[in-house]
Amino acid sequence: MFIEKLISTGRPFLAYGMTPAETLHQVTDVSTDGRFLENVIVVELAPGEECLRWGVLPLMTWGDYEELESEVKKKSAKKKKTVFMPDTARGLALPYALASGGNPTVPQGRYGVAVYPAYPNSMAKLTAPGEVVKFLDKRLDKTLDLPVSLSERDLEAVAGRLSSLVEQVEAKAADKRNQGYALIALVFPETGGSYLYMDKAPPKGDRRHILVGESMLCPGQYIVADTARLEKCFWESKMAEGMEKGQREKCSICGKEEASVSPYCKAWNWLSYTWDAPLPENFRGDTPDLAGAVGALCRTCYSSLIMGAGIFNEISASLPYYLTKELFIPVASAGGRDAARKSRTRPPAVFGCALVLPFRGGMDAAESGEMLKEALDVFRSKNLRKGKNDLSIAAITGFEAVLPGDFNSDDYRLTIVYYQASQADVQLRAVIEDVLPSTVGTLTGYMPRVADEAAEIKKKIAVTESDFTADNYRSLIYILIRAYGGGYLWHTLRSVLNRRPVSRERFVRGTALRMNGYAGRPDDSSFWGLREEVAFYLAFRKFLNFYNTAILKEGYTVPDWRQMLDKIANTTPDQLIFNDVEELGFAAGYLTNRFGRWFYYKTGGSSEKKAEGKDFIKHRVMTFGSKLTPDMVWRKALSRFQEYAVKLDINLTDDFRRRAGVVESEYRRLRQQVERNRDEFIGAFWSGYMLASEAAKKGN
Repeated sequence: MFIEKLISTGRPFLAYGMTPAETLHQVTDVSTDGRFLENVIVVELAPGEECLRWGVLPLMTWGDYEELESEVKKKSAKKKKTVFMPDTARGLALPYALASGGNPTVPQGRYGVAVYPAYPNSMAKLTAPGEVVKFLDKRLDKTLDLPVSLSERDLEAVAGRLSSLVEQVEAKAADKRNQGYALIALVFPETGGSYLYMDKAPPKGDRRHILVGESMLCPGQYIVADTARLEKCFWESKMAEGMEKGQREKCSICGKEEASVSPYCKAWNWLSYTWDAPLPENFRGDTPDLAGAVGALCRTCYSSLIMGAGIFNEISASLPYYLTKELFIPVASAGGRDAARKSRTRPPAVFGCALVLPFRGGMDAAESGEMLKEALDVFRSKNLRKGKNDLSIAAITGFEAVLPGDFNSDDYRLTIVYYQASQADVQLRAVIEDVLPSTVGTLTGYMPRVADEAAEIKKKIAVTESDFTADNYRSLIYILIRAYGGGYLWHTLRSVLNRRPVSRERFVRGTALRMNGYAGRPDDSSFWGLREEVAFYLAFRKFLNFYNTAILKEGYTVPDWRQMLDKIANTTPDQLIFNDVEELGFAAGYLTNRFGRWFYYKTGGSSEKKAEGKDFIKHRVMTFGSKLTPDMVWRKALSRFQEYAVKLDINLTDDFRRRAGVVESEYRRLRQQVERNRDEFIGAFWSGYMLASEAAKKGN
C-alpha cells in the first residue's frame, strides 16, 4: 500500500516531462549529499591502436568555500568556520546514488556509469596502488555502461596516477583544509555515449550538456556529460538492482504485461530484506524473491517508485526534540513524568513526511506540470510564498511542512507518514491517509487559541510568575501526547485528522492521575506541577469542544471554566443547582480552596510574620500520602467545614455556609453519577481549587 502511494507521488513528476537534469537532481544523491564533489578525480579513457589510452585530469573541486559564523564564541566574538558549498548543478555530470544501509565503503547495488563515491576511511587505503586496483575492479563488475573493457594491466597503470591524487586529498584532510570525501570517475568519451568531446565548453544552465573538464588525450577538446544518456543509464542500473531480487512478466500495480522487477533498491532502505519477519517462509533467505513476496513493477511503475521515494526522502523532516522527548514520557504518573523530563537520555529521532495526492478522478497527470514543479520547490524550501495561498502545517504534523496553495483544496488528499530510521532499520510509526486539506487548515487556525487559553489560565493561577508563554500548546501533536500518551498518539492523531470521535475518558483519566500525583507531594514543586496540569486540562477541554462542534459537527461539549467559576462565585445560593459532574467538582474545589485559606491563617499562617500555616488539603483531606477521591472530598471537606470552623474558631460567612450546604447536598443527590465519573470530578475539582483565587480578586 505504501509503495502505491510513492508510485502515485512520483508518476506525475515523470509524466509532465522533467528534463534529464531535473530527473537526475531528484533521484540521485548529488543535491542532498554533495560532500564528494570537494575532490573530483576523473580518469579519461579511450581505445588506442594497440592498448587502452588513458589520462588523469588534475584534481578538481566542484564548488566553493564560504566562511560562516559558528555558534561557538571566542573572546566575545563569534568564531568563523569555512564550509564547502558544492556545485550540485555541475555535479550532475557525475551522478551517484548512495546506499542507505549496510557498509557504504563496499560496492552495493548497480552503477549506471563508472562514478564511485569514496569515503575518508577508504581514501586512506587508496594511497597504495594495489588498493586502487581492488577498489575499481569490484565496482567495475557492477557497472552497466562500459564501452571498453579494462584489463588488470590497464587498472594497474591507472592506479599509480590515481594514488598520487589520493595523497593530495589526504594531505589536505590532514591539514583540516578538506573533509576527505572524493568522487572517482572513469569516463569514456565517444559519439552517442554518456560522455563525449566538444570543441567548446557548454555554458552554465545548458539543459542537456554539462562540462566535466578539459581533455588530457585530445588537447583543445572538452569532456562533456550528456544528461539524457546519463538518465537512461541510471534507470537501467536501478532496474538491474530490482531484477536481483526477482522478476515477473506482469506488473502488480498497473497490470501491464511486460518484464517487471521487484521494488528493491539500495538507495531506498524501506524494503530491507535483512529483517525477514513479515515475508512468507518460501521468500526468506539470502536471496529472497521480493517480486513474489511484495510485488513486481514494470519500468514505468518502478521509475515512479524511485522518483516518489526520492521526493519522500527530500521533503521528510524530523520532529523537534521537545516532541520526541514528550513522546516517551509516562502519561499517568506525575513522578514518572518529572523523572523522564530530567533524564539526559536522548530519545530516537522520529521523522515525518506529508504527501499530496489528487482525489478527483480523471485528473491528467501531465496537465499541471509547472504547478507540480513549483509545489516541489515549496516542499523543499518549507517557506511560505508571498501572494500565494500556501499553508504552514507544522502545528498539525509536528514537523516542518508547507502545503502549496495549488494543493490547498479538497480536490487533493494528504497522506502523512511517521517513521524512525537508522540505516537499513526503518520502523513505520503511522500512515494517516485521506486527510482533507480543509481539516488541516481549520485545525491550524485554531491551535493558537489553545495556547492563548493555557497562557491565560496560568496567569489567573499565579500572577507572580513572569513566564506565561504556552508555545508548546500550539502543536496538535504535543497536546495529544499530553492527553493520551505516546502509546495512543498515532491512533488518536489518525482519528482527529480523519474527523472521527476521540476518547474523552482516556484524557480525563490521565490528567486526573497526574493532578493527584502532584497534589500529594510534600515539596513546593507540587503547586507548579499542579498549575501546569490544570492549565492543560482546561485548554484541552476547550480544544475538544471546538473539535466536536467545528470538525465533527456533533458530539458532547462541556461548560467553559469561566462559566463554572462565575456560577459558583456569583449565582445566589438559592438558585445554585448542578446537573453536571464537572460543574459539581469545580464548585467543590472552589469552596475547598476558600476554606483552606481561612484554615491556613487560623493554624499560624501569616504573611507579616512570615509564619507558615497548615495546608488544609494535605493535613485534613489527603492525609498520609493518600490519593484524592470524590468520596474523600465529600467526607473530609464538604461535610466537615462547619466542624473545622467551630474547632478553630473560624468565622465563616453566611454566604459561604449556604454555598457549601448546596454543594454538599448536590453531591449526595448526584453521588451515583460522581462514582461513574470519578476522574471528571477530580479533574474539575483541582481546576476549581486552583482558580478560586481568580474569583477572590474580583471581590466574590
